[in-house]
Amino acid sequence: MTITSSDHAIDQARRALARADLGRLDYLRALQDAVQQGVGQREIARALHITQSAISQALTKAESKGVTAIPAGFSGASPYEIAERYAAGEIDRDEMIRQLSAWPYVKAPDHTEQLAAEWKAILPPDPPGTFEEVGEAFDKGLIDGDAYDIILDAANDAPEASLTTL
Repeated sequence: MTITSSDHAIDQARRALARADLGRLDYLRALQDAVQQGVGQREIARALHITQSAISQALTKAESKGVTAIPAGFSGASPYEIAERYAAGEIDRDEMIRQLSAWPYVKAPDHTEQLAAEWKAILPPDPPGTFEEVGEAFDKGLIDGDAYDIILDAANDAPEASLTTL
């Protein structure tokens, strides 16, 4: 397969998009961390040259989106975020594979009964931390097929995490 200049441009756009998404996430985490350390919203706003209202709105957004701290030993708070950090160039491929192979995946709920009851059932989204996030990262081109297969093999070999572990 020949890599064209349009492939390179798309890869650059994908990397830039991942950096933008991660920049916003890192900003929200930094605000949360500052508040947890006792810094007032007005003080943060003055330091950043923005309004206190903007700080309040950002913190509300972080809470509603479920922004959480990054667990020790990982570069992201979710499998998808780790894949984004790889796509953005923040971690290398081997580190991404290591982290996603070691992630304590949450078992996705079994919707078989609900699907059997109604063929047009609207299923709730999977909880955060399932292997589906790795599939989504692959689908969006953040990781390649070989990496996906390696991570899948590692996840299949690992003991199942329960919903209470995260």
